[in-house]
Amino acid sequence: MKKQIQSIHHFFVAIILLAKGLAKIQHHHSLIGWTILLLGVLFLLYFLWIKQTKKSNILLEFSMHIFESLALFLTTYVYYQEGKTYLPYVTLVAGIGFLAAALLHVKDLKTHKP
Repeated sequence: MKKQIQSIHHFFVAIILLAKGLAKIQHHHSLIGWTILLLGVLFLLYFLWIKQTKKSNILLEFSMHIFESLALFLTTYVYYQEGKTYLPYVTLVAGIGFLAAALLHVKDLKTHKP
């Protein structure tokens, strides 16, 4: 149950990225839009996988946190370029949070090595 509750942030990141990716594609920024959209789809699929399997994989969690961090940093850049006032700071803090979570997984990876 705890793992399922913790995975909800993957869902929220996916929704934000899906919406931003679609908006960028509609405004004729295909490369950045498709990149953000595909990352959103990836995170949504990961969220659904967690819900279905209820399994934990430290290496996969580490990878997803790294990708989420990079996606949020990319979204921060996009929001900054669009002149948004507070959204770049929100996504920047979230990206830093996912990067910190990835670093915590590195510690777990080191302790689980054979």
